[in-house]
Amino acid sequence: MRFSIKQASCGGERIGTLSGFVKSPGIVIETPTAALITQGGSVTHITAEVLSKIFTTPQLLWVPLSNSYQLEPGLKAQGQGIAKFAGLTEHITCVTPHNVSDVTPPGHFELDKVPLWTKNGKKMISADRYMDLMEVYKPDIILAIADGRTSLSEGYKRILKSVDRSCNLLDKCVDRYKGSKQLQNSSLIGVVVAAGVPKKCDESVKHILKHKESISGIALAGLTDGTEDSLKLANEKLEEIFKRIDEAIPKDLLRIFEGCWNPSLILSAIENGYDVFDGSYPLKLSNAGQALTLNFDVTQDNNESCILDLNDERYKEDFTPVLSGCECLACAKHTRAYIRHLLNTREMLSSVLLSIHNLHHFDQLFKHARHHIAANTFQVYKQHITKQYDAYKTVHTTNGTKEPSEESIQMAKKLKVSEEIPCSKIVNGI
Repeated sequence: MRFSIKQASCGGERIGTLSGFVKSPGIVIETPTAALITQGGSVTHITAEVLSKIFTTPQLLWVPLSNSYQLEPGLKAQGQGIAKFAGLTEHITCVTPHNVSDVTPPGHFELDKVPLWTKNGKKMISADRYMDLMEVYKPDIILAIADGRTSLSEGYKRILKSVDRSCNLLDKCVDRYKGSKQLQNSSLIGVVVAAGVPKKCDESVKHILKHKESISGIALAGLTDGTEDSLKLANEKLEEIFKRIDEAIPKDLLRIFEGCWNPSLILSAIENGYDVFDGSYPLKLSNAGQALTLNFDVTQDNNESCILDLNDERYKEDFTPVLSGCECLACAKHTRAYIRHLLNTREMLSSVLLSIHNLHHFDQLFKHARHHIAANTFQVYKQHITKQYDAYKTVHTTNGTKEPSEESIQMAKKLKVSEEIPCSKIVNGI
């Protein structure tokens, strides 16, 4: 994989491209962008056929090992990697140990292993075992295994162990990567941990840069453990961390920002040079019955909330699209009232339609960001989006409500019927 910067502004935001994928040499992905998060190798709630209607160009797929670990026997038998196994060969795959936005039970650690919470329980994974799996999954991009599931409020002793463990794991990942013929078609990403402790974070960065010849980028971890409280970070705190890391990381490295961050924080990260995001935010909204409805026209104020909770009874007889002017499949054929009905009756089609809209709309957030970076108007765009999100947050805080927590989403999933049944039977009805 080759990351190239096409345009960079004095503010730090930049437009780039990912290209040179050995298995797909003709594919070019523009950055900044969001990956599409997957469950068991497939985009959550979306079949390959529907995905091709949402996006006409190849996308970056985010594949957490924690929710696809059970695929190993089938992948070994087929021998052609996760993209082929999932029927998504036209897309680019990035495998990571965890979905960092998932809340997982606390678990013990071992010197050279980290816990991986799968559908079959906890697995203690070493760097060698992880790279064995990467040889089976054959992704285009690999995030090195690290002990990065820590929040900014973690104790210092826990951070010390996180850095030591992550450095040891990276050394072994790099050794395996350099010695593996099967992985020469993949690109390796180093993971920065201990983001909230400057001295230890610098140590993490310096250790990663020792392997600069072997890695293609860095991913920032050590900010959240998946809990709702750990995601409530002020833009100023994140910007302080971004700037500190920016000074230490070479500009030519790809920068990945993991986590379920809101649009305001995402644009702050873009402003500080981050290129790829894991795409868990639109999934979180879809699972909670919510729709993202940002206004991207910087010349107009948004008269409606930038997030709609379609569970609300106020939409019972609202026969307008989720978002007027939206070109997604859901808005073209269905109304707020219909989706509200599906949510109320716990039909899984609600998750499909909301995912179609939220994935499309979230992608537009990045498309407009690239446009404004190219036009040197990114600050205007950032202020426009941040103003909308701040207004939404203020109203919902005043009313005593808030964005869905992971706990509430998990409860909603339990109430839904056949949450993980493939959606192929309803494709023609979309």
